[in-house]
Amino acid sequence: MIALPVAAEESELGWTTRAVAESRSLRTDSPFTNGLDLTTFGRDRGRIEQELRGRVGPVNLLLTATASGREGAKPDTRFVAHEAYADFSLAGERFTVGKKVLSGDVGHAFRPIDVVQRESRLQLQPPPLEGIPSISWDNFSADSAWSLIIANPGHGRRGEAKDDGSVALKLYRRLASADFHGIVRHTGCNGVEIGAAVAAVPDDSLEIHASVLAQQRAELRQPLADNASIADLLNPERALATQRIESPRKALIGATWTHENGVSLLGELWWDGTANSAEDWKRLARQAARRNALIGTPGIPLAAVAGANAASTRLFDQANLARRGLLTRLAWSDAASGWSAAADLIHSLEDGGRNLTLSAGYAADKWRVDAGLRRYGGRADSVFRLLPERSAGFVAVGVSW
Repeated sequence: MIALPVAAEESELGWTTRAVAESRSLRTDSPFTNGLDLTTFGRDRGRIEQELRGRVGPVNLLLTATASGREGAKPDTRFVAHEAYADFSLAGERFTVGKKVLSGDVGHAFRPIDVVQRESRLQLQPPPLEGIPSISWDNFSADSAWSLIIANPGHGRRGEAKDDGSVALKLYRRLASADFHGIVRHTGCNGVEIGAAVAAVPDDSLEIHASVLAQQRAELRQPLADNASIADLLNPERALATQRIESPRKALIGATWTHENGVSLLGELWWDGTANSAEDWKRLARQAARRNALIGTPGIPLAAVAGANAASTRLFDQANLARRGLLTRLAWSDAASGWSAAADLIHSLEDGGRNLTLSAGYAADKWRVDAGLRRYGGRADSVFRLLPERSAGFVAVGVSW
């Protein structure tokens, strides 16, 4: 580590207080109902965040202290250093050392080349992203940039791909009205990953973007086979199996049209070769039905059925639930009044599931208020219809100074 004189840098700090409340309702006809008391599905929750963001000398900071509570659980308080990194020059070159958010791509609902941070998109009022320990060598000019990043140095291979030790080269180039992005990454979990993205603005009202990624390999959690034994079916540790996928691909294409009155329309279509297929979700439901049919059988306790059903719902804990998806977003904003509103509709094209989110926001001076409602539905055997929650609503209030 290189020590730099703090006095040589000015300090700039900002403080934000944010309160978020979420109300969630369970789907009463869910096949996983008897195990949902063992999960966090359907639990109302809330949190209060105190966020410090800015720079002290050469060190950039994003710190939060969060007090949170969830229905049926004890309140929790935690402090997180989301970012704490220093930029410095050495021998005429620019370097960054520390914990830093490294997300980036051109997509709204799904981001194929966001392979370092792996940001989960379209969450309801998520907390700030937590950065990744890294060392990077950075080079910037007026219309190009590149960064050589060593992420999670010394970690080796870890359970989650974003926690893996990895080396990545990120590239950027601007040509005329188009931005081009590229990445090459090597990690113990996925091997070599190569991706590219572009965002172009042909005129003032239209933006077009696309992103594509090729991976050497990946891992996918899946339900057990239909012929799984009863012993495996009732074992929570075997409720899901992990399969290695060779040469998966990810791709997205989208466009945004914006009118001068503040109305915009966004459309995105994607393919995610590392997401579960429609058959996977159907098999998950079939296995829950097999477990439920065992209730009342001598020698099989209800707790065993509930525990295995609860464990199987971990399949919903992933960033992207739709292998082949379509997002349409109608939005409006008025900078003069501070009001904004949006309607987001996601279709899972393989199985007929859908996810509708309506939201509105108001910003004035230091204050911001947001509220929204999300509803899941679609065909009975689709991923969004199988999701144990029927709907979720939120209200968030923040003040910054």
